[in-house]
Amino acid sequence: MVQLIAVLPDIGLTASIPPESIADRKIDAEGLSWVRLKEGVNLVGDQVGDRPVGLLLPFDADWPTRLAAADQLYHQIIDRDADPPITRQRRDRLKRALRTIDGRQSGATYRAVATAFFGTDRVAAEPWKTSSLKAQIARLAAYGRMMIDQGYRNLLRGK
Repeated sequence: MVQLIAVLPDIGLTASIPPESIADRKIDAEGLSWVRLKEGVNLVGDQVGDRPVGLLLPFDADWPTRLAAADQLYHQIIDRDADPPITRQRRDRLKRALRTIDGRQSGATYRAVATAFFGTDRVAAEPWKTSSLKAQIARLAAYGRMMIDQGYRNLLRGK
């Protein structure tokens, strides 16, 4: 999520969000705009739309990461030529890993998680003790735990 601010007119910035890049938008009761771009980025601000916008970046230890993310956002919104922040395969693996952790925290066994992902027939097709699906679910669980514990920070920092 990115917080946008209205740009002061005297600094000469005139870029606005092209309407064709917006997937959904809403305004809450306090007048705060929420815009979801087709690339999946969520923008929040007072003046999101066809008026010029600016980005507020705090000077802190994460400045280089914030600056890189702002540059990526600029290329997604204005130039529309940016590469996605993570590949589709990596994003799919991350989703499955976090869903595995959600299932485990809800009391589901590895076998139940595998059945949800791959279906009953595929899980039943091989002995569970030596199943490659069991090993895959165990790896997804380990990856999901790592992402929850520390990995999300690296993901946010672009590593």
